[in-house]
Amino acid sequence: MNINQLTDAQISEYTRVAYYYYKEGSTQEQIAKRMNMSRQRVNRILSACIEYGIVQITINANSKSRLLELESGLKEKYGLLDIRIVDNVNETDIFLDLGNAAGEYLATILRDGDVVGFTRGSTLAAMAAQMPVVHRKNVTVVQMIGSRNQDPQNTAADEIVHNISNRLGAKAVMLFAPIIVSDAGLKASLQKEPAFQDTYQVIQSCNIAVVGIGSHDSIDPHYAFVGVDIHKNIRLKEGQRVAGEVSTHIFDQNGAQVENTSRERIIAVELEDYMKIPVRIGVAGLPEKSEAIRAAMLGKYVNVLVTDTATAESLL
Repeated sequence: MNINQLTDAQISEYTRVAYYYYKEGSTQEQIAKRMNMSRQRVNRILSACIEYGIVQITINANSKSRLLELESGLKEKYGLLDIRIVDNVNETDIFLDLGNAAGEYLATILRDGDVVGFTRGSTLAAMAAQMPVVHRKNVTVVQMIGSRNQDPQNTAADEIVHNISNRLGAKAVMLFAPIIVSDAGLKASLQKEPAFQDTYQVIQSCNIAVVGIGSHDSIDPHYAFVGVDIHKNIRLKEGQRVAGEVSTHIFDQNGAQVENTSRERIIAVELEDYMKIPVRIGVAGLPEKSEAIRAAMLGKYVNVLVTDTATAESLL
């Protein structure tokens, strides 16, 4: 049989199944769960891999198998649940490529009844714009951080949730609150409102989170937009330096939480609740974000990563 009869998507899927089975030693049952397909389909794909020449004695050395080797190395090094690496060669397309890959990944793991939380950012906005249409029952999409008027078009958390829910035919649950309020008392009052409590209960029921990863350089302007001088509000311990941020939670180079006194005014999922979400997908790329991505993985802020080849190589 001629491999040219297969689409690029089929070649990618078949190569991935073959790699997991022949190189990683995963069982067909494990692969079926990992790729959200039946064991019978895994078996058929493995047979087809031989027929199409994808598998001979070893998996053919091609760009997709090299990506799989890189994925496997990072998955083992950082204890990730899963990883997807985009073979991006043009930085101007990085947000689109990462967003597309993140959308495709979510589509493969999404199941009936899932509750998916989102934060904000350009990559997640690109994901929302390219999200495949997926038919699942009783899916809920929820906003995990407050909004701000200064966000560029389509990058705010509420717009991302709206756009994703339309693509999935899911229920959208909004967090109708600013990302930061003027004082701790106002935040406490807002948290007592029934509408806020209803939304926060949905956030606490999330089984999947999709988040961007902010680098050290992006934190200052991120907080400046909401009236916070980050240098006056963080308390660094000896040896700590700010590395990055996920869902407004700042961490150091080793993934440890950095004390931030402005947290008493920030409206977002609390760290304790966020860390209870079983699948935490981080979508970020470019080598300049490597330290933030590495720290986010070390601190378990993300346990699934979608990134690009150059960044992945810098993390291995």
